Amino acid sequence: MKKPFATLAATVLGCALVFALSGCSSEDEANEILETDTGLTGGVAATVNGTDIEEDKVTRAINNMRLNYNYAEDEDWKEYLKGQNATPQSMRDQTLGTLVNQELILQFADQRGVTATDEEIQSYVDKMKENYTTPEKWDEARKEGGFETDDDYKEALHYSILQEKLLEGFEQETQLSDDALLVKAQESAATYSGAKKSSHILFALEDKETAEDVKSRILSGELAFEDAVQQYSTDEGSKENGGDVGWDRLNQFVTEYSEALTNLNAGEVTKDLVESKYGYHIIMVTDVFEAPETIESLDQVPSEILEEIRTTSSETDSQDAMEDWLREMKLSSEVTINPMPENVPYDVDMSGEYTQEEIDKINQEAADELAGKVADEEETLAAEGAADDAAAAEGDAAAAAEAEVAPEPETTEVEPEASEG
Repeated sequence: MKKPFATLAATVLGCALVFALSGCSSEDEANEILETDTGLTGGVAATVNGTDIEEDKVTRAINNMRLNYNYAEDEDWKEYLKGQNATPQSMRDQTLGTLVNQELILQFADQRGVTATDEEIQSYVDKMKENYTTPEKWDEARKEGGFETDDDYKEALHYSILQEKLLEGFEQETQLSDDALLVKAQESAATYSGAKKSSHILFALEDKETAEDVKSRILSGELAFEDAVQQYSTDEGSKENGGDVGWDRLNQFVTEYSEALTNLNAGEVTKDLVESKYGYHIIMVTDVFEAPETIESLDQVPSEILEEIRTTSSETDSQDAMEDWLREMKLSSEVTINPMPENVPYDVDMSGEYTQEEIDKINQEAADELAGKVADEEETLAAEGAADDAAAAEGDAAAAAEAEVAPEPETTEVEPEASEG
């Protein structure tokens, strides 16, 4: 089973990378207990094709995660690790695995024609600096994000740009054909069955009287819904499209809006105003998708739902393709992983949370993933399959001999590939 590339460790490092806009900031009380540079030990955590990954880089990443998410207290940290079925060792391996993958991307991205120029990197830095009124405030924010200097931040940006470009390349390679999309639609259309597409007219909270009057005129047939949208709706984003806000299975609406949809069929308008934090809504359901038992063509599924299926599948496939590529790069590289130091600040005692057997199992699984053992497991399964085939063949031969009939040699028919076009 494949592990998601965007692991928690990757999320932690990514949070630090976009600190200027993400709101990943620590509280003052947490900073009194733990700081980014607490417990630095020096040394090398791993070496990738001759390039060292400093142990302190791992420690800083985990320290920052604890600060950003308020796990600075050891008891809170232990509770979090328990909730994630993790240990300090496995968290270190997760974080280190992300850093190893980063280094592999930096070393091998050019093999796929992907580069990040100094000009690109500098333009990102300049855009981030625009969010701060003084150089001093920029320095403070950058350091809170775990980057001591601008060069440290540029190094992280270099990786981030390469990763984004690589993923875009894999997305292009894994785009679904219409035939493949039809198969995906057949597999997942039932998930979207019952989806409702709707339009609305939005009024400010102080305009309830107007909203009531417009609703009554729509229900009586005096005023067309589409005309009312143009005359009265304060939602400029949907106004240009007749109030269309899309399908409920593809968008997230406020609770009041979603609940109102459950009582409407296609073509129906809410008999009562729907109040939310945005104002008063008059809602009309414009379409309902009921998945047919058999989907034989793409035009049986709304285009927006098809696009969601295509996008979701492409994201999954491209992520898998990138994982596979990284695994190949790791297996073809010389990667040395050094033991975790004993005195790092995130190394808390988990004996009260797990048995020793559970700790060993969690740590071994994390170590195997870090070492790229997934590929080894696939090779083992292939070898087991070959052994099963050999055993089956031996059994067939024995049965044939018993019947005094010589077994026919196995033949493999190869059909010619269908030409494209």
